[in-house]
Amino acid sequence: MDPDGTGTAGCEIVPGVPVQLSPRVRRITAPNAGMMTGPGTNTYLLGDAIAGIAVIDPGPAIESHVDAIVASAGGPIRWIFCTHTHMDHSPAAVPLKARTNAMTFGMLPLHTERQDSTFQPDTPLTHGRRIAAAGSTLRVLHTPGHASNQLCYLLEEEKLLFTGDHIMQGSTVVINPPDGDMNQYLASLNALLSQDVTYVAPGHGFIMD
Repeated sequence: MDPDGTGTAGCEIVPGVPVQLSPRVRRITAPNAGMMTGPGTNTYLLGDAIAGIAVIDPGPAIESHVDAIVASAGGPIRWIFCTHTHMDHSPAAVPLKARTNAMTFGMLPLHTERQDSTFQPDTPLTHGRRIAAAGSTLRVLHTPGHASNQLCYLLEEEKLLFTGDHIMQGSTVVINPPDGDMNQYLASLNALLSQDVTYVAPGHGFIMD
């Protein structure tokens, strides 16, 4: 695993271009760069042609991004995991599921304002659940604070934590009530200290060690 996720320190993130982070994991960044999204929302692909492909955070419903995910998969997309339902993370789950018939996984928010109302997980997730997907094991960690339904996914074989917007690289995390809660956010950060994590794969920016 390369700490900056590129193989060359200082390389820019290029939307739509897959980056190999490890033998199991690739990253594709959506073309939605901005003040709140940095270089864009990261979509992660886990697995291979034999084990199948899991998509973590399909991103915004931008057709070119969905095209890039499908074109870069290299195998059948069977699982779609969402870290939370903000508009830059989950809306592409619906068109991606329509094209692949993959199962969707995630959690619904406690509050509906500024949330993606199209996302309805086939499998609602709870804290601590372990899921076998794409030849690996993902452990679900419920980390509310940025959003009430914010989930992190720990790839146990690589000690790699997909954090969505719970931890971001190069930017602070927005806590926007009522769905965001600073007390919960700090408690969720403290809870991660007991997890065996080597690398963090954020929803925006580069891999961090």
